[in-house]
Amino acid sequence: MSLRAREVIERWKQGDRRALAEAITLLEQGEWEEVDWQALPAPDAQAVTIGITGAGGAGKSTLVAALVPFLREQGLRVAVLACDPSSPLSGGALLGDRIRVEPRPADEGFYFRSLSTRGQPGGISQVVRPAVELLKRAGFQVVLVETVGVGQDQYAVHDTVDRLLLVLTPATGDEIQLQKAGVIELADVIAVNKADLPGADLLIAMLRECLPETTVIPVVATQGQGLQRLWAALHPGSEPDIPPPASSEGA
Repeated sequence: MSLRAREVIERWKQGDRRALAEAITLLEQGEWEEVDWQALPAPDAQAVTIGITGAGGAGKSTLVAALVPFLREQGLRVAVLACDPSSPLSGGALLGDRIRVEPRPADEGFYFRSLSTRGQPGGISQVVRPAVELLKRAGFQVVLVETVGVGQDQYAVHDTVDRLLLVLTPATGDEIQLQKAGVIELADVIAVNKADLPGADLLIAMLRECLPETTVIPVVATQGQGLQRLWAALHPGSEPDIPPPASSEGA
């Protein structure tokens, strides 16, 4: 274990909040491999990790931005890992998801971190799994992992999270496209975002017919509509079971 890693762990134990950010940086730089994880606080056994995936423009970041204050109002400590694609030319990443999430610098129950994929296939950074472990050991009860805008065959996040949320919109495509979209089959919950737009009811009905065992929830992320129903589906037991609506009305 490097001297720098030892110093970060000591500061972590002393309650230095910045130590968490530095620990994740060490993960990205490959200086955390030999760290004794038992030297860190034990993770919350009830903590849940939720992957949020979908095509670019589906509203993943907007939905994350709506979920954060909603979950904080429930008294939950929330962390977000937002993965951004790397430039094939410069190797850099815009890390722009933080633009949509309202800064909460004084809120110690919220943490946001952008991670570059660094060319890693599958829509997530290769350090997501250990970063999630660090966040759980830092006392965060909900960790939201947002992927880059992924295609039909990019579902690496599935093996990293407890629950997988797929975000679609009324512009997703026809029934043939839905039936061949591999990531749809792996989703635990599907959120039809922008459910106030034309075509939402048809998409919801199509999804429920094609995937009868998958929960489909209409939401309007920009207005915060449908969040309570969505959270109840993602975290069973957090709310009483609510039967799904017949259409997107009242999302």
